[in-house]
Amino acid sequence: MISRILALGTAALLAGCVNAPANAPTGSGVARSNIAIADEFTAYLFATEGGVRIPRLLRYEGPVRVSLDAALGAYRGDLQGVLTGMRQRAGIDIALTDSAANIRILQVPAAALKQIYPTAACVVVPGVRSFAEVQRRQFPRWSRQKGLNRAVVLIPDSASPYIVRACLNEEIAQALGPVNDQYRVSDTVFNDDNVFNTLTNYDHLILRLLYSPELQSGMGPAAVRAALPALLARLNPAGQQTGSPPRADARWKALIETAMNGANPRPARLDAAQKAVLRARRLGGHRLAHSLLIYGRLTLQDQPSLAAPAFQEAYQLNLNQLGQGNLRTALAAMHVAAVALKVGEYNAVITFTTPALATAKRFRDPVLQAGIQGLRALAFAQLGQNRAAEAARVDSLAQARYAFGNNAAQIASAQAQIEGLVPVQN
Repeated sequence: MISRILALGTAALLAGCVNAPANAPTGSGVARSNIAIADEFTAYLFATEGGVRIPRLLRYEGPVRVSLDAALGAYRGDLQGVLTGMRQRAGIDIALTDSAANIRILQVPAAALKQIYPTAACVVVPGVRSFAEVQRRQFPRWSRQKGLNRAVVLIPDSASPYIVRACLNEEIAQALGPVNDQYRVSDTVFNDDNVFNTLTNYDHLILRLLYSPELQSGMGPAAVRAALPALLARLNPAGQQTGSPPRADARWKALIETAMNGANPRPARLDAAQKAVLRARRLGGHRLAHSLLIYGRLTLQDQPSLAAPAFQEAYQLNLNQLGQGNLRTALAAMHVAAVALKVGEYNAVITFTTPALATAKRFRDPVLQAGIQGLRALAFAQLGQNRAAEAARVDSLAQARYAFGNNAAQIASAQAQIEGLVPVQN
């Protein structure tokens, strides 16, 4: 389930709101410990996001066909891309159809969806074919499914284009079986911090594991765990290394979700962010970096002296642990550049955003691209490089339109937030 809590990128950037190789959006193999991946795999398959235990492995035992609501016809190409990736990289027999489908993608009234799932931007519901069944609560829970044969993906009619595309990636993947989300995994769409919005190498590996012939619907956790070492050795030789799985932390999760939720009072969000940073220092890794970014965002406008070191530490953490080409590193670099713009260090803005822009393009993230190019446009203008400034500004607007559609107010708000960083000239 994609959460409404926070979508990292332009609109949210300024709202009071041992080195591992970067996980590129294409390629084969995940250079992380297979021991950790096995532990994470079972967590995805045998529990829901709400913590309800799923007693048996769930997947489709035959070809999977997906249909798209005519109201979402503009996204047919995006959906084809997602399904092609699943076929080629996860080995799943899945395709788009205009007739009977296992997974139906439906556009539904936003207000009606919110009554059932108040914090979800979109959601997958198993065992049904229509939204009417969901509204009548006529569907078996994940924990009571014997196997998978049908599901609906519900997308509200108010969703912006980039949210729709994110939903096509995560919700279809979760409809195939791995229904849980985990903050402890950095390089995945199955993480409610919403950094990755397209399926990664790691995500395709999880799906390939699930649909391997060695596994089948109905297997219990112990049987699946017993099969995983040999499966992972075959499918992910890059993971033949030592390493313990990062542990989950329910208290940190509660704190960071309070801090990210724009519906909460600002003092409560800031207090939760401070506590999340302190708790994350025992966890380390991307969860600490994420906590620092949220804390910095909540202090950027009023207390930039607190935001700057938080952003810088987050950037350095991600750079050291994930590499320059990782999306998390690019996101942190954009935050560092925002502070640099605010204090008039325009060359630093260009320095930090140049590799970050390349990464955002490689991951095809229009929200991040729009934010980075917005910062670069203002920095170039202040440096007197007008041609470069205009090119960056045009690209920023183009990416914002691709992400937000024709919502002029949302685009203008995002641009205004960035422009508000430029120091006032005396």
